[in-house]
Amino acid sequence: MNAIFGRASAVVLLFWLAAPQSGHGPGGVASYNAGSEPACDQSHRGSMIVVLGGAGYPDQLAVCLRDGAGRFLWSPASQLNRNTFAHTRMVGGCPIFPDNNVWNSTVDKLPLSPESGPIIGTYTASRLGTVPEFTINLANSKTPAGPVQFNATPESDQGRYPIAGNMIMEGSKRESPVSGAPYRDSDSHLLVIETDQCKLYEIFALDKGSPPYHGGSGAIYDLMANNLRPNGWTSADAAGLPIWPGVLTYAELYGGGEIRHMVRFTVEHTRNSFVWPARHYASHSDNAAFPPMGSRWRLRASTDENVCHAGDNNGKSYPPEMHRLIQALKHYGMILSDNGIAIRITTDADARWGDPNSTSSAEWVLNGWTHCLTGHDFEVVDASLLMVNSDSAEILGQ
Repeated sequence: MNAIFGRASAVVLLFWLAAPQSGHGPGGVASYNAGSEPACDQSHRGSMIVVLGGAGYPDQLAVCLRDGAGRFLWSPASQLNRNTFAHTRMVGGCPIFPDNNVWNSTVDKLPLSPESGPIIGTYTASRLGTVPEFTINLANSKTPAGPVQFNATPESDQGRYPIAGNMIMEGSKRESPVSGAPYRDSDSHLLVIETDQCKLYEIFALDKGSPPYHGGSGAIYDLMANNLRPNGWTSADAAGLPIWPGVLTYAELYGGGEIRHMVRFTVEHTRNSFVWPARHYASHSDNAAFPPMGSRWRLRASTDENVCHAGDNNGKSYPPEMHRLIQALKHYGMILSDNGIAIRITTDADARWGDPNSTSSAEWVLNGWTHCLTGHDFEVVDASLLMVNSDSAEILGQ
């Protein structure tokens, strides 16, 4: 019956496209705000309307049809992406995944993981810190693009990667151009958003400064969808996840709005396993006191948001940026994405972070505040309750 119903919808659509336009609105189709559509009944059977979406919501082409049970309903007749983007961040005019993507999910109401105690015990004394690492480059259809040869070919996405010599990559300094590669003292990540198609391209270990390009691994993500990489595949990150969606930017931290996504972080020792939404691990240890890749952490609800209680700033009131970060870590939390220094949040490589060796730089000052928090202030949550499908980043409604 579903196939017959689908063909009927297609026939109605084709009939309408071939028929003279009625002049009821732009394109000849009557349009209505969502919720104000006319009744779908026998008198409207076969009628076509456009249901107008609000900000962040798509328009929908709908046709009035009767199902096999005799019920009338407006049925979607268009192939337009039906995901919503009302609450997600935008970069270069592209969303950082749909509203219902795990990167945009909250954790404050999730239950504790049964592994929380042992894992937090491993890092209870480790201080929270930040490290500027990544720059996002914007490209379009006119940007030179071509194939990249990867060492991890079986687990890398093939395709044409947009790369230009003046793009900024992870290198020996924050403003390291692709043309200067290789940079032997870094992981040499390159992150690019192609804004015409809203696709994210990420490369690990890019070691050539001109075409034909070569790298360790590469991944391509459709920012309009909720796709995950195949189970067991790496990406440009150890957890098999995208990098940029979890990067905390200078603009977010010092801006006036809320930080509305989970944040990427690293610890020194991880386990040889991963949990959703991660797809890959990078460890030989089965120690249950080490976290698996994809481990989701949140700041305890009881954590003071106003006054520091440890480190050099003990007893001092938090500045606005630290208050904003604490709220984000309580509400959206962090996701373990790579091996590295414990416990380090990844930030962008914005020049405003300043000289990391200067005690007056924004980076230095911020870490003086983040050192108010240690692993003891965190807990590990069970994020599997958000999962719709283990092979999708889509989450259940929150």
